[in-house]
Amino acid sequence: MKIDLSAVEVFADNEIEFDKGITFIFGKNGTGKSTIANRLKDECDYEVSVFQGFSNIIDDNKRLNAVVLGEENATINRQIEAKKIKIEAKNGKIDEIKKTLQNPNDESISNFWTQKEEAEQNYKTMQRKIDDFYSKSAFRIKQIDNPRVTTTSYNKRNFKGDIADAKVLSEEELNRYNATIKSEIKHAPEIVFPKIDFQSLKKQTNNILEKSVIEKVKINRLENNVEKRNFAEKGFKIHKKGDVCAFCGSEIKDETWNELASYFSADEVKDFREEINNKINDIESQIKKVRELSIDENNFYPSFINDVKELKQKLDRQKAEAVSYLNRLKEALDDKLKFLFEACSTVDECCSVDLEDIEEKYKDFRRNNNENSLSEKQQEAKDKVRRHHVKKCLDEFGYNSELSNLDKLEEVKSIRDDEYHKEELKIYELEEEIKIIQKEIQILQNGTKNESLLAENINKKLKHMVSFELVHVKDDESKGFYRVKDFINGSIRDITELSTGEKNIIAFLYFIEKLNEIKESPSNKQRIIVFDDPMCSNDDGMQYLIIEDLQRLMKRLLPTDHFILLTHNKHFYLNVKYNHKYSEDRFMRFQSDGRKTHIMIINKKEEDFKTSYESLWSELKTLYELKSVSADLLLNPIRRIIETYTKFNAINKRDFYEPVEGALKLFNVNSHSIDDIEAELNGKTRNEIIQMFYDCFSENGNADHFKKFWNELKIDEDGRIIFES
Repeated sequence: MKIDLSAVEVFADNEIEFDKGITFIFGKNGTGKSTIANRLKDECDYEVSVFQGFSNIIDDNKRLNAVVLGEENATINRQIEAKKIKIEAKNGKIDEIKKTLQNPNDESISNFWTQKEEAEQNYKTMQRKIDDFYSKSAFRIKQIDNPRVTTTSYNKRNFKGDIADAKVLSEEELNRYNATIKSEIKHAPEIVFPKIDFQSLKKQTNNILEKSVIEKVKINRLENNVEKRNFAEKGFKIHKKGDVCAFCGSEIKDETWNELASYFSADEVKDFREEINNKINDIESQIKKVRELSIDENNFYPSFINDVKELKQKLDRQKAEAVSYLNRLKEALDDKLKFLFEACSTVDECCSVDLEDIEEKYKDFRRNNNENSLSEKQQEAKDKVRRHHVKKCLDEFGYNSELSNLDKLEEVKSIRDDEYHKEELKIYELEEEIKIIQKEIQILQNGTKNESLLAENINKKLKHMVSFELVHVKDDESKGFYRVKDFINGSIRDITELSTGEKNIIAFLYFIEKLNEIKESPSNKQRIIVFDDPMCSNDDGMQYLIIEDLQRLMKRLLPTDHFILLTHNKHFYLNVKYNHKYSEDRFMRFQSDGRKTHIMIINKKEEDFKTSYESLWSELKTLYELKSVSADLLLNPIRRIIETYTKFNAINKRDFYEPVEGALKLFNVNSHSIDDIEAELNGKTRNEIIQMFYDCFSENGNADHFKKFWNELKIDEDGRIIFES
């Protein structure tokens, strides 16, 4: 059964599906629970009964109408009583069996529970003993040095993996393997050889040397005289307008200064000088790369050293030749900076250095050297020696004997579990028999009529909880309705005069009884029973009565019925769903991201919360995973978690925030001034907020508390959370 939500503004999802007989929905106020209840009433082609409080079950005259069930039939009633006696007998058997399946709280009594518990504890004790042996043995072997035979991460899992191949070595074998491990491994590193196209570099350099800048401003006294031009340019750089010339002692006139500025600051001059400097820098970079090339023969095994030395000498010669040639190109360009307005002589010869040949030979030497089998032999030797020590640990512990004991205890545990579950099955069979009898009673009750039955049933349930009872009253039209009779003074008053909590519990019980009402023309439609927040804040004293009635109702549902419960009360949610399996029933959570409500399916108990405190963590994790949620919305559940945690552990909140800079200001609402209480975060992302939250627990010595509630948390070596992208 699906309900279309595409036109409902409050939901982010386009539909909601009720594919199980029983559905539990938890959501805070304002997340759309009543909207769903109303959509079920308006859209479903089913017989829909919705409980939404007192105001929805009274008539236009503000009266609670009577449920007409008919006249009582004495013969049928005797049959009903006989069947009720059978039910009581079967319930008695169930109670007796349950006693054998519960903790007797008396050490002298032995039953199925104590036998199962003892077998389980014995098995766990032996399991812990063997597990402790794995851990201690792994630690012991990891401490072995000179030579070391394990990695630094060697643990009990690795130890267990070594057991199958564990074998004691002879003294001779042990010495031989240790000697192999201590042998020095040679590993030649990779060398990156620069790719230099000397022919192209020569061509680029000569193009620059042949190039010259055409003078846009003519100064006759400098024309065709390089020395004068260089002298004037140097003087221009060390003087400023209005100075006295250091050479002639005369004041530099403005027109002379402007003339030189136009000459030496022309764009063509600047661009050409920059082009030359860029090429000089390029050549210097190539010189540096060539000079940094180095081959270390000490990284090779002896069989390769002579060839490597010869290759190194060849590399040194080629390096010297390459550097010498590159320096010639650089010097030619350095000189060109002095002759920007004239063409210069070009470089004729080209460098014949071939580094690629040396690179290929080095790669061959390196590959052959690094593929030497010594590392494999050393690893094999480490494995042999390590498993030698594993075998010694196993023999000292008597591993095979202890493992045999564990198998025997597991067998006993399995037998006790089977015995326990067989008794549980007996309860199930008796309960099924009771259901059959109850259906038979229901059929018999269809033939009875008693107009005041509803009031009697409600009064029985409220007998020890309120100071009044419901009484049936006939009106002029003989339709019948209910009023309230006070136990203390016997006064009669309208039902609307009760408190909100009292009206709600009566409305709830009335609704339950209405579900059992026998109609003269029964409908063939399937039933949908909806409870929209059946327990309000005024019902705390009645919550267990409400829970018990709902659980009884769920047990007697027909296979074609749909039962849907929506609530905002965490404590009520945790109790009412008790003993319901996630594989059989449907569990949902309505979570708002501040704008829309997201419908989340809970498929297993690990995804659901078990306490109100755990629900805060669940809400925080859900909000974090909703990418559409503003980071600000994470702060409210974080503040409530910290408040609960610090109160429960008697920790001063300021002391809790103190180790993490900014945490007090961000997480403690009381720390904000009146003008920034509603302010946006200072650019904090959701990941930064969660990191600060984790740091608070970590700095207070309880990172494990955070990890317990934040599943699959990954922390790096610096204590930072590894967030998935």
